Amino acid sequence: MVTSRGLTAGSSLPRLLDSERARALVTIWAIVLLMSGQGFRYLLGLPAFAVLSVLTIVAVFVVFKPSLRSMRPPLLIGAFVGLAVLSIIWSATRAVTTLAVVALVATTAIAIITARGASNTEFMVRLYRGLQVSLFLGIVFELIVTFVVRAAVPPLVGDLESLAADRGGEPIQSAWSSNLLLEGGPIQGFVGNRNPFGAIALLAAIVAFVLLLDRRIRRIDGWATLVAAGAVHLLTMSATVTASIGALAALTAGAYVLRRLKPRGKRVLSFTIIACAAIGSVLTLKYREELFALLERGSDFTNRTQIWYEVISYAVQRPDGWGYVGYWPIWQYPYSEIGLGLEWVRPTHAHNAFLDAWLQLGLIGVVLLFAIVVLLFGSAWRLVERADRGDTHLPLGWALLTVALLLQALTESRLLVEGGWFLLVALFCMGPPVFTLTIVDPQLVHFGTRMREADEARMAQRIDASEKRHGRGKRS
Repeated sequence: MVTSRGLTAGSSLPRLLDSERARALVTIWAIVLLMSGQGFRYLLGLPAFAVLSVLTIVAVFVVFKPSLRSMRPPLLIGAFVGLAVLSIIWSATRAVTTLAVVALVATTAIAIITARGASNTEFMVRLYRGLQVSLFLGIVFELIVTFVVRAAVPPLVGDLESLAADRGGEPIQSAWSSNLLLEGGPIQGFVGNRNPFGAIALLAAIVAFVLLLDRRIRRIDGWATLVAAGAVHLLTMSATVTASIGALAALTAGAYVLRRLKPRGKRVLSFTIIACAAIGSVLTLKYREELFALLERGSDFTNRTQIWYEVISYAVQRPDGWGYVGYWPIWQYPYSEIGLGLEWVRPTHAHNAFLDAWLQLGLIGVVLLFAIVVLLFGSAWRLVERADRGDTHLPLGWALLTVALLLQALTESRLLVEGGWFLLVALFCMGPPVFTLTIVDPQLVHFGTRMREADEARMAQRIDASEKRHGRGKRS
């Protein structure tokens, strides 16, 4: 009797690990860990966080069981990762670069496996759940700080900042939460930084909006997330997110009109939207002082311009880059010399992903990153341009997410690490091949899935229907 129960329990474990539920839960957890990595490092410390990351990677491989063919990266993604690997040879911080490259390769593998291991619709729902958990985790954390702790909370365990010292020898460390919720913010969430927390809210709102349009989630679920994301935006006071909302709203309005035009009108309006976006970018740079005054921000992007000038001065010294490091090892040269004159916390990245790519991977690195983002948006927008009434809104979601990542990359470097890189790679895997200039899979336009995936889904439905009929015949 005991043996029989043991066998039953033992045989159920492989079935559980091979289920869609297991793959969904592992994907959601991986997204939470990658999006809120800094918060987990503040909570657990770097060694424990590394162990947790390894366990997550193992779980992804166990439940998805990817083949080598399915793990092959897209060309541009593979080129960028390959350049990062090669940079170990000439890196100024070889040990740090080796560790950073391992993390980059692991993040890339997780993104490819989870994105290709589900249909595009399934992955978007899982992405939504991961972002939703990250969003509400930050809200609950701030509520606990406000009503239970009732004081500012420092990191329980030091992150990168604790590994360096300022000129006086004292550790440089930021607050995990400043306990400003009742004062109207800015709040920092579980990630311990208002800008990434605001970005999480924006990404969650985008995916919730798209899934609501496609009726993939319940209204109360999606609207609760949208309301929470709006509240977090108001409390984080992120100027980057505020500017992003304006750009995303304009793109969404344009996409809404495109779905109601004839093919010739679609092309004209699409080029008009892109031209207006380019003109808007130029005008924003020209009148940045007036615009940022409206947002109660300085035209120097909160001292970021000083960091950018210093990053450029070091980047031009080595056209091949100083070696990929992800987050800066601010206790080593040249990163220890950047931002010394700032009044706030020592920067651990360039606050611009493209300048950071130039600094770390040279001119080739920044060209590759720029090409990835531009071609990703172009491939998604081609699908948006061809969509009609009744078609899926998933391609619009991919385009909006890409633009959100791009705009965040102008003031933050998180596109190169953790959740930012994960989402960039996953989006690259979901859309159409970026080097096909004329052929567009109509299945992607209408349903958000490739023709092959749709055929497999139809075949599975036929098999299920056949099995049900066969089972009913046996019972009768």
